[in-house]
Amino acid sequence: MTISLRALPLQLALISSGLLATTPVLAQTPLQRALAATKNGPTYSYDISYVTSEINAAGRINPTRPVGQRVKVSRPAKSTWTKEFKKAVTEIENNRYKGFWCSEMAKSIPAGARLVSQTATTATYAFKPLPDPEEKASKKFVKHLTGQVTVDKKNPAILTYSLRAPKSFKPAIFARISKFNLQTSCARAPDGRTYVKTSKITIAGSALGKSFDDNVTRTHGGLRRVSR
Repeated sequence: MTISLRALPLQLALISSGLLATTPVLAQTPLQRALAATKNGPTYSYDISYVTSEINAAGRINPTRPVGQRVKVSRPAKSTWTKEFKKAVTEIENNRYKGFWCSEMAKSIPAGARLVSQTATTATYAFKPLPDPEEKASKKFVKHLTGQVTVDKKNPAILTYSLRAPKSFKPAIFARISKFNLQTSCARAPDGRTYVKTSKITIAGSALGKSFDDNVTRTHGGLRRVSR
């Protein structure tokens, strides 16, 4: 098995932002109402940017277009695409990108989420994230994390979502994570659902005897309603 140090932060970021599990039923709390909010609605095309210390990428995604035409990359130039970047574009082309709607993050929130604070309009909960049963690596990763989510009490939806590692840990024999922090801010789409406006990951550690320290920023915007 070979591991690309350049790809590791991206791989860990994708694991952390795609923690999928069955959404539990909670008893009439603001969180329950947010998790139960409809996921159905219009389809949008949107701008996306992805920036790390090694890549500054941007483009536009239209999920309604045929495979091979869903992603228009404005940067970087195609001649400079790495193997990992090509793979990421292919994943989006195959409609496997799950990082846009904030409702996707709800699937990692367990029934035991604990209310820690609230205002007249929001409620904030702490939790231990659930792993994605389809992603074996996520189980070893998320067990070291703690999470927090803020929901809207009046118009049920996720508003912010965060994950962090209280201390360093080893998600694999060859790697150690010394720092991990994910902060996600959501915004309202025209139909009222929330999408990931900004997601920032700070990650540091070592793998195969070499250290890495990176900041990963992902943003979405420019929503336009499209028809299938």
